[in-house]
Amino acid sequence: MVTQSESLDLRDFYTPHEGQAAIHNVDAKFKVLHWGRRRGKSRFALWETIINYINVQEIPPPEGLVPQFHAWVVSPSQPQATQAWNELKALIPPALVRNISEDERSISLGHPAVVIGSGHRPWGLIEVKSAHLPDSLQTVGLDVCWITEAQDVSDKAFEKVLPTLRSPGRMGRGIFEGIPPTYNDHWFQRVFKMGQDGVQGYFSHRASALDNPFLTDEDKASIEADKEILPERVWRRMYLAEFSQESGYFTNIAECIQGDLLPQPMPGATYVAGLDLGRKLDPSVLIILDAKERKVVHHMAFDAGAPWVIQRESITSMAKQWNLERLVVDATGMGGDIFTSELIESGLTVEPYIFTGASREALLQKLLVSFERETLHFPHIPSMLRQLRAFQFRKMPSGNYRAEAPPGENDDEVFALALGLTACVEATTLESKTKSYWQGRYVPTQAEANSNSFPRSYGAKLMRQRRLERIMERQEGIV
Repeated sequence: MVTQSESLDLRDFYTPHEGQAAIHNVDAKFKVLHWGRRRGKSRFALWETIINYINVQEIPPPEGLVPQFHAWVVSPSQPQATQAWNELKALIPPALVRNISEDERSISLGHPAVVIGSGHRPWGLIEVKSAHLPDSLQTVGLDVCWITEAQDVSDKAFEKVLPTLRSPGRMGRGIFEGIPPTYNDHWFQRVFKMGQDGVQGYFSHRASALDNPFLTDEDKASIEADKEILPERVWRRMYLAEFSQESGYFTNIAECIQGDLLPQPMPGATYVAGLDLGRKLDPSVLIILDAKERKVVHHMAFDAGAPWVIQRESITSMAKQWNLERLVVDATGMGGDIFTSELIESGLTVEPYIFTGASREALLQKLLVSFERETLHFPHIPSMLRQLRAFQFRKMPSGNYRAEAPPGENDDEVFALALGLTACVEATTLESKTKSYWQGRYVPTQAEANSNSFPRSYGAKLMRQRRLERIMERQEGIV
């Protein structure tokens, strides 16, 4: 780790804790960090970027390389990019700053006297980018790309970023940091596994927030207090950096996968559907379910921005083919109201659903309980599974938590499924299910039940039912 140059000592600005210092000393092209919140991952990544700027002075650039050092800080969304930008401005040593552009969110680096050796690359550029528009993340070559909150950066955005680290004459170093994602095929999890498997050039590291020696007793108490707000599995992901496909908002997803889509309706069955209407940037999704079996039998998704006339004709045709008894539609806002009216005029039995804070929560709670109780089934539909697993608790600027899709991911599949579920018959009552769980002799402790240590034991199922009853009570209070 380079800490000083001829007239700049980074130790005057940054004192890493032991865990940060150890990773600074690792020589790897890609450093992939699953670090819990409050562990110090963004502070580490910021100084890793600065250290790389100082180190690159020893490497003569190819002729015509502009800028001579180029780094990006990529955040999932504009608000998160603002946070990264403010930290960068506040923490970068003033002696390295040549110019700051607020409009471009960029810092020109300079002052050859402060860098070591002969100063082969005496000026550079750091830019802060948002991944919410993936097509803007290309056409450059980078020495360093720091992706912050990587678990919320979409695969499409990463696919645009990765080639920027393969340019001749550039260092091509990546710093990817965040908490673990909620599903195996997210790019951040795949890259983390490459480091675990010893792939050359990749280094992976996992650390808990509680390992941060700079946290005060008050800091640790606030982390512990979040246990009272969040499910155990979510808290462990956020603060202990534990990966689990059950750490998202929905659980038991795999247990609910069953059967195949049907090519046509079955005689005697009753069909209902949920329709989430997309806007310009989101696709519309129609999900048809067998109302009695509570099972998805057909799935239709339209490309984002598809003309409404085409969507309306296809939805009308599909509804008549399956003889839909009920079609529940997101009618929120002026666009949703107009589209719903047009579907009604087409002769469909449409039930508008207006989203408010309370109705949204009630809808998601109903879907959550159906997963927990395994009273809903669907075939293996990749787009649906991805969105269900990506859906998660996210902390808002207010400090409250909200269940939603991360930036760059859609939620149309989730809400189409949830809307369709409201039109299905009610599932088996909690009381009848509870009776069957008394057959076992072992009842686990509360800690075991919370951590799902014995997910298949009768005792664990009983404890889960008790938690579900509390969820249902809260849901009834909302409705």
